[in-house]
Amino acid sequence: MTREKTDRQTDQNELEAELETHFKIIKSCSLETEDRETVLLAAKPESRYPYFYPRDVACASELLAYLSTSQYTFADDAYKLLGSIAKFVLKALRNDGYLGQRYALSGEEKSIYKQEDNNAHGMTILSYYLLTAKQRSEKIEDLDTFLKAIHCTAQYAIKNYYHSEINLFSSTTSIHESALEEGFSCWTNFAYLRAFCLLSKVNGELDVADIIPDKILLFESAFKHNLLHIMVSNRRFLRRIDQKGNYDFKPDFTLLSPFYFGFGKETRDYLDNSVDFIERQLWDPELGMIQRYLPFSGDKEIHTHAGNGPWLQYTAILAQYHFWCRNRSRGEELITLIDRYKNEKGEIPEHLSTCDRFNAFMQSEWKTGIDFSKEFDPHILQDDLDFDKILEEANNMHMAYNEVAKKCMIRDSAMEEGGYIMFVVPLMWSHVEYMKALLYKHGLYLNENPEKVSKYFL
Repeated sequence: MTREKTDRQTDQNELEAELETHFKIIKSCSLETEDRETVLLAAKPESRYPYFYPRDVACASELLAYLSTSQYTFADDAYKLLGSIAKFVLKALRNDGYLGQRYALSGEEKSIYKQEDNNAHGMTILSYYLLTAKQRSEKIEDLDTFLKAIHCTAQYAIKNYYHSEINLFSSTTSIHESALEEGFSCWTNFAYLRAFCLLSKVNGELDVADIIPDKILLFESAFKHNLLHIMVSNRRFLRRIDQKGNYDFKPDFTLLSPFYFGFGKETRDYLDNSVDFIERQLWDPELGMIQRYLPFSGDKEIHTHAGNGPWLQYTAILAQYHFWCRNRSRGEELITLIDRYKNEKGEIPEHLSTCDRFNAFMQSEWKTGIDFSKEFDPHILQDDLDFDKILEEANNMHMAYNEVAKKCMIRDSAMEEGGYIMFVVPLMWSHVEYMKALLYKHGLYLNENPEKVSKYFL
């Protein structure tokens, strides 16, 4: 074996070891149900987020599909986890096709907010499972049940969230869980575009009777054509179009949605401009990395959980973009920044803030009740929401902030703002995006229209 081949094999072994470390952390954010299925949670069971979130899990499902068809030693474990979460979606899905914000292990809905992107995420999870099973030549039990569930989920979304007169899906909240996404958001609509592309791929690749109607299959092309044109102005993407048709030009991580959901090649010029705008506007001056949006806390739609600061999963996605663009040095800079804020176990938080910002948040927003009024704004809450669910969520928030103050505050006198805090450690989603960034770095991950990708592992 030549030295070059030896070095390459060593690099591959080191990459696999690092990926497996993150995969184990992801699995630590899961629990086994009574029927011996594993449910993937947003964070560890004792954390701020002890629930199954379709959004977070859909983001993980793409990675699990990739890993399941890889040569890595944990490929079978990844496939087993992907199958478990797909079965849980079947359990959580309402008879009419509705899927909510989050669920307990029992399958009981624990949603607080109206959140219309979740049907897209449910379709995504189910589709990735079926396509991965097909690629692995695995037997799919109750295939018709899965196909009917995808059809039902798609139908519900079109009937209840789609506005045919403008060819867009509406939302009250979505990824940020606040009303700043009300209207027609970039994130929600590109999430649906990926979901319908995957649905078409399922229909084309699985040798089954036609369960999904042609009407739904044809929907994708018209929706895509419109979306790639309407969600753009000044040669970059918009955060949203509000209910009155006004363009929202504010900086937001979600301007990366077209790339994130697999449409990078088709939107490259607009994405380059959007990324330049994001990095200039959202860069945190003290901690580095990108914030999710600008923290104008006087706006009731702006939530600053534990104080504003950079979000690590979004920074990892930005690193993915730079690796994909072959801007390797910038990608590595971003990964190095994330590495700086891992804890002693190698775990990555959801977001960071400075000690001064955290203390200011506790005094000016939490103890005054302002944050509570933002979080539980009646306008964005589920209809007829049981007040017990509000109390449960408020208690989770209270415990999380106390834990930050006691365990997750890292004092550093050299820092202008007194050090930093880590919020929710580990966050499952942060490790998912970090793993994807590593794969992009090594040229092992694609950014393709999901309908066109024939294999996840190349």
